[in-house]
Amino acid sequence: MNDRAIRKILIAFLKTKFREIRIYQEKSIGGSICDLMAVADCLIGFEIKSDLDNFARIDKQIYNYNDFFDFNYIVVGKNHKETVRSKVPYNWGIIVIEEDNVTVTRKPQKNNKYNIKKKLSVLWKLELKNLLNYFRLPMYAQRSSEFIADKLVESVSSEELSKRVTYEPIPDLYSFLFSSAAAFV
Repeated sequence: MNDRAIRKILIAFLKTKFREIRIYQEKSIGGSICDLMAVADCLIGFEIKSDLDNFARIDKQIYNYNDFFDFNYIVVGKNHKETVRSKVPYNWGIIVIEEDNVTVTRKPQKNNKYNIKKKLSVLWKLELKNLLNYFRLPMYAQRSSEFIADKLVESVSSEELSKRVTYEPIPDLYSFLFSSAAAFV
């Protein structure tokens, strides 16, 4: 399967599983491009390796994904399903897509290596200002997003900021993240 086919099935799968999930494609994350980013009560990165792809850039991609996301998945077609485990860290989830079947073959583990400032960089300036307001900090109306992110990082713990980055909780997200297998119907 090619990237486009895998992506289409993955997005349809995520939309059927979760009523409220925001999905972004081709998001710049450091020196890589995240194929698909899902936002719910956490940030989830999905790196897609189609049957036509190789793993030449995977080390750099893993490094960048780990800076931004709470959970990471690699999503592969059938050609990579036997070798993918050796290509990504143990804490990354693995999803295999074959035709219309989506199987979670490995559960992801929480990524504690994220960089809170990089995580904040996925937010719009207005969302950063909402965080300033929530934490009762000065609004810095004419300042840049980077300045605002710096002030948030200086003033609020990483744990609290991380919780607020994706404030719209979706209760059933964790059941998907930690299910051992799922079939797309």
